[in-house]
Amino acid sequence: MGVCGICGTAQSDGEQVIKAMNATMRHRGPDDEGIYMDARANLGLGARRLSIIDLEGGHQPLANEDRSVWAVLNGEIYNFPALRGRLLAAGHSFATRSDTEVLVHLYEEYGIDLVHALEGMYVFAIWDAARGRLLVARDRFGEKPLFYSATGGNLVFASELTALLAVAPSGWEIDPAVVDAFFVYGYVPGSAAIVRGIRQLEPGHMLLWEVDSRRPDVRRYWAPPFFASDDGTPVRDLVEETRELLERSVRARLISDVPVGVFLSGGIDSTLVAVLAARSIAGPLKTYTVGYEVGSVDERASARKVAALIDADHHELVVTTGVVRDAVPAMLSRVDQPIADQAFAALEALAHFARRDVKVAVGGEGADELFAGYPRYRWLARGARLPAWLPRDVPARVAARVSHVPKLGRLARMSDLLSGEDTLQRHLEWVSDHRSTRRAELYGPRLRELTDSKVLVDDAGADVGQDVVGSLMRLDLLHWLPGDVLMKADRATMRASLELRTPYLSRELAEFAASVPSSVHVKHGGKMLLRRLAHDLVPARGYDIRKTAFRSPCAQWLRGPLLPKLREQVSESALYSDGWFDRGTVGRLVERHRSGQEDLTNTLWPVFALACWYDAHVARNDG
Repeated sequence: MGVCGICGTAQSDGEQVIKAMNATMRHRGPDDEGIYMDARANLGLGARRLSIIDLEGGHQPLANEDRSVWAVLNGEIYNFPALRGRLLAAGHSFATRSDTEVLVHLYEEYGIDLVHALEGMYVFAIWDAARGRLLVARDRFGEKPLFYSATGGNLVFASELTALLAVAPSGWEIDPAVVDAFFVYGYVPGSAAIVRGIRQLEPGHMLLWEVDSRRPDVRRYWAPPFFASDDGTPVRDLVEETRELLERSVRARLISDVPVGVFLSGGIDSTLVAVLAARSIAGPLKTYTVGYEVGSVDERASARKVAALIDADHHELVVTTGVVRDAVPAMLSRVDQPIADQAFAALEALAHFARRDVKVAVGGEGADELFAGYPRYRWLARGARLPAWLPRDVPARVAARVSHVPKLGRLARMSDLLSGEDTLQRHLEWVSDHRSTRRAELYGPRLRELTDSKVLVDDAGADVGQDVVGSLMRLDLLHWLPGDVLMKADRATMRASLELRTPYLSRELAEFAASVPSSVHVKHGGKMLLRRLAHDLVPARGYDIRKTAFRSPCAQWLRGPLLPKLREQVSESALYSDGWFDRGTVGRLVERHRSGQEDLTNTLWPVFALACWYDAHVARNDG
């Protein structure tokens, strides 16, 4: 069908509301828009469409034969051909080749249980006029977003926060607890939204709303499984199963009536995707990577080697300092909810670059969380075992001796492991680069009362048990992956009207990965199964596959092309005058970073990103 923006409402002025929300989300679907209104129930559905499959017949909203069931879909149902065949055999009639119509007939067969049959990335809404029931569901991992508000018996929902706020009577009332969470995590976690009165439908959840009750009923239908204990399966068999499932997933994500490319960093994840994709299509595969004029994180050389190995039609984007100065603040300002992932702007630039040739790109998101790619998993597991290895007073004595030493790299991690913190707290500190410890120093009066709160740890909802690695991987699947990685991927690509597909996030592959003990995943530097598979699939020719991601040289940007904007924010941004952050403290940190005395990128970037967003949305609307 195609990625788009969907929205809906249950109120008397629904058609005007739908039109306003659709207009706000035009970038998500520039090819088409549609509106359906049930006048009797005051229920409306809207859609913006980016045409990918069934270009002529995929207009949304879409109904069954008697127009009693209507649907809108944001995303792709990858197994829709098989589902369509099953429904045809059961006697259903189809007017289009679209996956949205499969949803309509699947609902007729199974009701709300249709979610268990779906493989894909999606948020969809189905209106059952006969029952007066609305079903809204989000995919298992959170690849596609959904915000909603339910007050006074009215329900409004949309793919982006700004669409809701375009029709919200109460405006932009910012939640201090969520601003606090954003600074620490770098993203808005869980079901929260940064604006009061609005929620996010979490991954693997559905929302039911009925005319009679007029209350949202939110239910979980899927959660990432816990990782298994050792079952003794030979590694060779595990690698073969990984290959079969990933190959099947890549093939499903190449189904399209428009050109498809691959975002290639040259690391294991995207290399495997590119190799398998190149084997599944006719003609050269289009691949895309990004590089920079400054810094040491340029990955063009690695990506170029992989592209040459598979004879790809390879394209490279160089992000210049001029582009950084002019475009990065604008990118951070336009996003509907703030994001502090330092790769966001580079990914959006790459998406615009690739969009000249393709409407669909395939990426490697999710592999780190499913196959143990983050080094912190191994370090934290070692830290949890330290008390059993060492006499009781040794960690404290060693930690005291190294407390005055500048902590860099492995020494920093070892010092943290000896600090006595519990594993979950240490994990959160490492993920956030210890930003929670700087809250009292940086916060203004509107946030200061939150600085002693431990609610951020409690909200993580994790219980790290005997299997430390497996617990942390599952925690990342529940929080970091949807809140940061997939939010970044969706917003960055949708600003360019480009669909990004993620083969690692197939239910089959995820459930298989969880059936493999975490102790197997972390062997040989992590991602053991993917590393073995890469050695099988990628010809040697001197190419050394290592962990590579689409990173950005943000430290150099904040000392160079973004420094004037950063200083301007400290002087003029409403983020400071409204009392959220302390102007003097942040200004001093900016100058320390500029001088090279200390690399404060991980502290300054979330504040920089938040100020870009706040001035563009909140301050402008308040003014």
